[in-house]
Amino acid sequence: MKKRILIIVVVIALFGSIGFVLARNKKTIDAQKIVVDRSKIAVAVAVTKVSMQTVEGNLKLPATLEPGKQADISATTPGKITSLRIGLGSSVSASQVVGSVDTRQQQLGVNEAREALGKAQKDYQLAKELFEGDAGTAQNVKDAQHAVDAARIRIQQSGQQVGEGVIKSPISGIVIMKNGEVGEYANPGTSIATVVDIYNLKAVVFVSEKDVYQLKPGQTASITADVLPGKNLTGKVSFISPVSDENHNYRVELAVNNKAAELKAGTYIYVNFNPGNNFTALQIPKLALVEGIKNPYVYVISGEQAFIRKITVGREVGENIEVLSGLKEGDEIVTSGQINLVDGSKITRTGVKN
Repeated sequence: MKKRILIIVVVIALFGSIGFVLARNKKTIDAQKIVVDRSKIAVAVAVTKVSMQTVEGNLKLPATLEPGKQADISATTPGKITSLRIGLGSSVSASQVVGSVDTRQQQLGVNEAREALGKAQKDYQLAKELFEGDAGTAQNVKDAQHAVDAARIRIQQSGQQVGEGVIKSPISGIVIMKNGEVGEYANPGTSIATVVDIYNLKAVVFVSEKDVYQLKPGQTASITADVLPGKNLTGKVSFISPVSDENHNYRVELAVNNKAAELKAGTYIYVNFNPGNNFTALQIPKLALVEGIKNPYVYVISGEQAFIRKITVGREVGENIEVLSGLKEGDEIVTSGQINLVDGSKITRTGVKN
């Protein structure tokens, strides 16, 4: 009896020890799973104040290149494509014949129209003779003449369709898209291929209200690109929008001669105007931009927190960049340490630059 009791006590003690170890391990694991709330941990950042600073007369603005012209190659008469001598990357000239469509059906129309004309001319001659012999009426002669005229028009139209069986490129450029193949049926106006004029590009830039009045059509500007270091191209203002966007910026287009095909449409560039007047503008260091000028935003300090603020930027001024909207003079922004921030992060200043 005593032996049985001893065994029971030992078993209970053993299970108790196991339970204690499991409980202690669970507490350790649960503690490791607790997520640290880093939003309450202050991030050390460098801060500067937004200020008005002098800008020299040169006006340098970011811009993008767009094709000067883009057009579709299409058939002008319906039919099955019998030849197509272009592919992606093909260079074509304006009015160059690049293919043809089957015009046998249109040729049958020409033959039928000619037969109809022959019959109409005979009918007209008969109606005229009957009228002269008092066996017909003037109306019969007139109707016969109308039939002759209608047949001649049908011949002309059918002949024109046969002549339009060739497929031509409307502009000079490079084929960037091909939608049709030999053997497919082409309807008039349906795109068979797309051509882009890469030799005459246009730079599209948005100019602030205070600067746009200094620009005039025909004015030249220097075009630079990071992909062509040390290279300068010339652009000429071809269009200044008379209407601004919601931020009071005006679309300006410049024709860019790209005969050597050094640049491609879509390339990010800079347009350098030279109005010749010095002025002040709201500026911030470029390093304050979290993702650069393609998606411009900064962290603005409010109290001891940093908040994301979308901004609109203008020209680059050395190591600074002009701010067109989103900030005001005296605002404090983060210039270093942004990588550790999220919207609403607590911060501690390591230095303030006025």
